[in-house]
Amino acid sequence: MTNQEKSIIIIGAGAAGLAAGIYGQMNGYKTNIFEMHNIPGGLSTAWKRKGYTFDGGMDWIVGIDPKMEEHLIWRELGALKGKKVAFYDELFRIKDREGKICTFYADPKKFEEELSQFTSYGEDLKKIKHLCKSIGRFSKAPSFSYKKPENLYGFFDKLAVMLKFLPYMGILTKYNGVMISDFAKEFRDPRLREIISYIFYNPDIAYSVFPPLFTLANMYNKNAGYPEGGALGLGKSFEARYKELGGQVEYEKRVKKIIVKDNRAIGILLADGTEHFADIVISACDGRTTIYDLLEGKYLNDDINRMYKEATVHPSMVRVFLGVNQDFKNEPHTAIYLKDKPVEVSGLISKNQNSILVRHYCHTEPSYSPSGKSVLTSFFIANYDEWKELYKDRERYKKEKEKVADIVIEHLEQTYPGIRKKIEYVDVSTPVTIERYTGNYKGSIMGWIATSEIDVWSKRVGMTLSNLDNFYMIGQWVVYGGVIRVVGSGRFVIQMQCDKDQKKFATMLD
Repeated sequence: MTNQEKSIIIIGAGAAGLAAGIYGQMNGYKTNIFEMHNIPGGLSTAWKRKGYTFDGGMDWIVGIDPKMEEHLIWRELGALKGKKVAFYDELFRIKDREGKICTFYADPKKFEEELSQFTSYGEDLKKIKHLCKSIGRFSKAPSFSYKKPENLYGFFDKLAVMLKFLPYMGILTKYNGVMISDFAKEFRDPRLREIISYIFYNPDIAYSVFPPLFTLANMYNKNAGYPEGGALGLGKSFEARYKELGGQVEYEKRVKKIIVKDNRAIGILLADGTEHFADIVISACDGRTTIYDLLEGKYLNDDINRMYKEATVHPSMVRVFLGVNQDFKNEPHTAIYLKDKPVEVSGLISKNQNSILVRHYCHTEPSYSPSGKSVLTSFFIANYDEWKELYKDRERYKKEKEKVADIVIEHLEQTYPGIRKKIEYVDVSTPVTIERYTGNYKGSIMGWIATSEIDVWSKRVGMTLSNLDNFYMIGQWVVYGGVIRVVGSGRFVIQMQCDKDQKKFATMLD
């Protein structure tokens, strides 16, 4: 059999799976994707309700700037072709209990001025200056490369990467090594401490300072934005590109088992009992399900066991979506309101949840609502186990969802009197919702929490499993992070297979 005739089965039509399919088709492989849902995109999804579109999977993507190296991958995937992109001048605004507003500007100078209003302590002002100067400096940093996976790097490739990022290593080392909660405690002014703890939306997620710094830097240099069509639009663009290249997707096909013979992946068994065979199997679905269920835990090692037992799974969310007969285009696109009393609802990570976030899409995607109307959303970091327990009693589960929605609506009524009567549709998504539609472990929205430790583990585990040939894993459980890294893993896996088949990896631009 020639390399050009090799077949690939891909499990999952999310961003990673579709990217792998696209690059597979570009390189002469015959690919077929099996997806449990009835639409593409995986976690990058949205749904329509009575004229409103609720985006459940995207805030922004990086790699928008054509001058940045990572933009190439979007061109190859045809993801942004013909689409407008909305950019952000600010990450969000936060309103403290005294009514004072702090805007997290993308412009580092404006951000420094804004934060400096909240303290008179010299040491606080010095820390603010260093943080904002670092954002400005990092906005000039080169982009991360997705040209090939690290395991295919030679000595000079590694040297080139090191030299490229050498001027920015001080920023990476300082801010990737300190957690937001610890960083906030370094400030003397109590109001500033609390504001800084929200630098990436919620103090209950154990992020380092680097992700928000990276985000603000990319917003400032216009390399991060919201593409027209949002999350589902991106998934549909991937699907269209994939089918254009001759790829096939089979929807509503849940994979029950990966078929292995003589330690070689040779196909899949579906829940409907049918078997499908191929030369190569790529899993682009939940990592835990893949390793412990689809492969029955037969291909483990110490690193895999440690990672899946000790690493922190990114918590899930409960989201409230509202279709409102009111135009919010002149309001901040995202606002966080600090509350005097905790939000009293079951199933939240923090039992002292004392803030409510409200976002609208009038600026980023006006088509999500009819003219003169708006889509509002609010989300809370959620405890999967509690929501799973609630789900056993459907009536109780329904009431708790209604309670979360009522809390958000009551807050909006206090902020925008009369808005309650203008709400035309209410929808609530929980960790169980995410699990049901995507299969993601504990309804996680991003696989792992990005830490230096998980970075080491993921590199050790990689995209292959020891003693199992013709098999790869891709997606957030392997590379973790945003959409660009996820689709990058789809590119990498085909490069690895091309290298194995001793053929030149090829791409096509849109």
